[in-house]
Amino acid sequence: MHQQPNLAKANAALTMAYEQAIYEVYYGQETIKIYIGEYCRSLDYLIAKCDYPAWALITAANPYSQPLSELENQQRQQKLIEYLQELPWSWLDALGKDRTGVWTPEPSLLLLGIDRIEAIAVGRKFEQNALVYGELNQPAELQWLTAKSY
Repeated sequence: MHQQPNLAKANAALTMAYEQAIYEVYYGQETIKIYIGEYCRSLDYLIAKCDYPAWALITAANPYSQPLSELENQQRQQKLIEYLQELPWSWLDALGKDRTGVWTPEPSLLLLGIDRIEAIAVGRKFEQNALVYGELNQPAELQWLTAKSY
């Protein structure tokens, strides 16, 4: 089944936006930058030092990539934090940024010690299309949470 060309173009643009974003993690005075498909030595050092085998970068902002107001995104992010406070993972503040500046930066969290299945469940609970996932000594991956129709 073929989709309409404008939908295919939108999906391709969304994929490109996720893959070209800069994901910044804030650890003390340090800013760790994560790029999809790239190995991040400073993040690996951090998770190895803390004895975590994996991590995921998740936001609650802009569900299914539909822009919300700053206030709505702050409220959604607070709900994510409240949800995580009941669970065993540690986290660091993070921000997803568009290199071109078209998209407003999204408040995010880097969850430490979470496995892929758990990360997918959290991302889906907060209505996200994708998240960034990584394991020790591996490059950061874009993990889709919704079926891509192309």
